[in-house]
Amino acid sequence: MAEISAQLVMQLREKTGAKMMDAKRALVDADGDFEKAVAVLREKGQADAAKRTHRVTAEGAIVAAQSADASAGAMIELNCETDFVAKTDQFKTLSADLAAWALSQAAETVGEENLPDDKVAQKKEAISKTGENIQFKRGVMLASDNGVVQSYLHLGGKIGVLVQVDGANNEAVQSMTKDIAMQVAAASPDYLSREDVPAETIEKEMEIYRQLARNEGKPDQILDKIAQGRLEKFYKDNCLLEQPFIKDPDKQITALVAEVGKAAGAPLTVKRFVRFQLGQ
Repeated sequence: MAEISAQLVMQLREKTGAKMMDAKRALVDADGDFEKAVAVLREKGQADAAKRTHRVTAEGAIVAAQSADASAGAMIELNCETDFVAKTDQFKTLSADLAAWALSQAAETVGEENLPDDKVAQKKEAISKTGENIQFKRGVMLASDNGVVQSYLHLGGKIGVLVQVDGANNEAVQSMTKDIAMQVAAASPDYLSREDVPAETIEKEMEIYRQLARNEGKPDQILDKIAQGRLEKFYKDNCLLEQPFIKDPDKQITALVAEVGKAAGAPLTVKRFVRFQLGQ
């Protein structure tokens, strides 16, 4: 039998919300395999189905920059050691300059290794003046030839989102895209659409739902039907286009996009989204 450490039990509790003894028992049943233990808890109905926000592992901020015509946007994460430094003018200036630099790049993703000499020098100066280690963790830039890119920052820069919508660029499309970015920040979807969900993830979910149904005493011949119904809820929870719109829960994001596209006289497509959470 694998040794079950207190640290592993704690990690499982943080991920699933299960009680300590339930988490330990699941790890024992799974012979120490973490992912199997998660599945065991879900099958027994003891895991919290809602996604939990991971603890922040670093201070700093997520900062965005936008083109004047809203056709492009960039977002960066800059980390430091304390929240106090993250609120200083030195740190804010550096993070804003790095976001503007990311917006000017041709590459869609940038990191510390891509910084030009002047930005490296600016970062070193900030380190010297604040007395803390400062790291440029990551950056992303999205651009649309015939649409909109909008950003949204939540919790004072703890969460940041970029969303690209192709098809038209006017005030209504920009407003909708901002709303969708807010949706991504709040609802934290894992996928854009159900077509993006890997086959192995679907099968894993189906097996969990079948086991849940077995535990509820349902006949074997209807397990697949019940599991398929629960999979539909998985799609609504985890796929952006199928989520209920936070400003109008009776309307799915797909319906919102179609409605605004009809008014704009052009079909709109939510192309992609990027969500950063500080420290993740």
